[in-house]
Amino acid sequence: MLLIIDNQSSFIKTFKRNFLSEHNIDYIVFDHNQPINLSSQAVVDGIILSGGKGNPYQPLNLTTNFIALMNYDVPIMGMCLGCEIIAVAYRGRIKKMDLPMNKKELVEILVPEDPIFNGLNKPKIQIKEKHSYNIYELPKDFVNLATSESSPFEAIRHPEKPIYGFQGHPEVQTADGLVIMKNFLSICDIPFKR
Repeated sequence: MLLIIDNQSSFIKTFKRNFLSEHNIDYIVFDHNQPINLSSQAVVDGIILSGGKGNPYQPLNLTTNFIALMNYDVPIMGMCLGCEIIAVAYRGRIKKMDLPMNKKELVEILVPEDPIFNGLNKPKIQIKEKHSYNIYELPKDFVNLATSESSPFEAIRHPEKPIYGFQGHPEVQTADGLVIMKNFLSICDIPFKR
């Protein structure tokens, strides 16, 4: 089962409706300020921390994100705010950008052999960007997977665990983004129709 922490992202709502449901993927959603209340029989295979407004330093109630991140030993992907939560949780730093982003952007892949990029076979991809903050100090030992004009750390990965962060929104169903999301489900061993 895929556990989704929804930080009030319209993109994740569309992704659930247009991808997860169509591919018959078992998932459960908890709001960012709602306790994770799962049956003892529930098996979580992967976690998504969605995008949303604000940032991890503001007095929002993002506790559920940190609980999911630190208490489950499964693959995790954070997008936008979810990526920033991962960075802050592991003692990286984020900052407010001079101008907010709201467009598709070319992202240069720095580590093409990472399994999250399987099947892309190109040095640059397009990802939807919609954020006002970005990572300016990578957590210690994290791997910088990709960079863009607006974000030096566009995609990151934990050095030992399959924990990924994307500053942009691969869940927005661009061709490149869908490949990334399918790769993440494969990393989680979650079956889906290709």
